[in-house]
Amino acid sequence: MTPEEWQAIKKRDTAYDGKFLYGVTTTKVICRPSCATRHAVPSHIVIFYDLPSALQAGYRPCCCCRPECPEWKGAKKELAEKAKKYIHLHYTEKFSLRAISAALFVNCNYLVRIFHEITNDTLLSYHHRLRCQEAKRLLLQDEYSIAYISTAVGYCSPSHFARIFKKYVHQTPSAYRMRQQQSKRK
Repeated sequence: MTPEEWQAIKKRDTAYDGKFLYGVTTTKVICRPSCATRHAVPSHIVIFYDLPSALQAGYRPCCCCRPECPEWKGAKKELAEKAKKYIHLHYTEKFSLRAISAALFVNCNYLVRIFHEITNDTLLSYHHRLRCQEAKRLLLQDEYSIAYISTAVGYCSPSHFARIFKKYVHQTPSAYRMRQQQSKRK
């Protein structure tokens, strides 16, 4: 193991993922350099440059960093993506942190912390942005009233919808609709 490889392991540097893997001789586990598990003693680390050679040497893939799945971005990113997917499927429903965390089988506080860490956004803010995005699409069609659109995207009152829409889109729903109609005419 070179000093550069040890520094990559020690710093959990994601830039080295895919360049090499390290095996821990005491546990016979193979990990990515960015693995979040506790560091092994440097004398117990063996470097591999591909997964098949590590498997052939009798090592098994780590269940935390999953080196056998190169497209996998990590447990935290996977959880944030699952939360986004859940919100996309249920954006018209009332926001419920308990429902999201129960569906994902995680603690509410952990979900909030990880989602913010990965996306730099809150779950509720993401939920509102998604609703506003859908409302913008519906506002392009003249046959829907603003009251109908507010209910269609999950808000129970048009005034609440207008407040949230203005907060995230920086204009009222009617102003947005007028501006879009004017830009179509040009």
